[in-house]
Amino acid sequence: MKNTAFLWLVMNVGLWGCHEATKPLPPAGIALSFDDRYVEEWTRLRPLLKKYNVHVTFYVTQFDSLTPKEVALLHQLQRDGHEIGAHGAAHIRVLDWMRGGASLDDFFRYEIEAELISMRKAGFRPVTFAHVGGQQTWWTDRRLLRDYFKLLRDVSMTERRLPFFVFRQPIFGIDEIYYHFDGDRTVHSLLIDQYTNITDAQLKDGLIRAKNTQSVLMLLGHHPLFTPSDEPYAFSVARLEKLLQETQRLGLKTYTMSELVEHGDMETRRK
Repeated sequence: MKNTAFLWLVMNVGLWGCHEATKPLPPAGIALSFDDRYVEEWTRLRPLLKKYNVHVTFYVTQFDSLTPKEVALLHQLQRDGHEIGAHGAAHIRVLDWMRGGASLDDFFRYEIEAELISMRKAGFRPVTFAHVGGQQTWWTDRRLLRDYFKLLRDVSMTERRLPFFVFRQPIFGIDEIYYHFDGDRTVHSLLIDQYTNITDAQLKDGLIRAKNTQSVLMLLGHHPLFTPSDEPYAFSVARLEKLLQETQRLGLKTYTMSELVEHGDMETRRK
């Protein structure tokens, strides 16, 4: 009898272990984020985001200067399932701050902690942070992750303009903009604003790579444009809808930035 019970236990543990080992990775997808403080324009995206069942991350800067109406709109976006993240109290680039001779402790006090205090008073608990101007260092990242956030987002571009030269790279070749559920807490999103000159064909290439590699393509923009404009730090809402249509056609899931690291943590623990 004892031998039979022992055999039953071994078989069940073995089956459970096989089940865990073969559990599939999270689906491939995209993670959209939008920066700065275009709260009313972001709110106008609600019907489009609901149409395609999309959840995104809004990274808010200068939170203490928002109007009560804007704060209420952010709560509405959060109730829709979107994430409200942090983007700095005064939108200060950390390297510029340090070049000015100010202390790093003051940067954390006035740029990070001040925003967190304002956001928490308004009922928000941001857990991810978007670097301002794509400026970051390993030692500031270490402290941000240790004391404040569980994920940091930086910026990548298909084009970078250098003196007398424009460096270009294809979207399917930029490894850092694809999340692989590996627990990485410092990530890069591809900027899709107008001045980057990114094309619909390039974005489609990125979606295809994400699908083929079971990863998540991370994209970011700033000001949504509902009518044509030459504003550089802005993106066309019509183009965004084309992107979401292609995302849906390919069967890709959408993630907030905090969901990426949550899934990544689970995958890391399983290994």
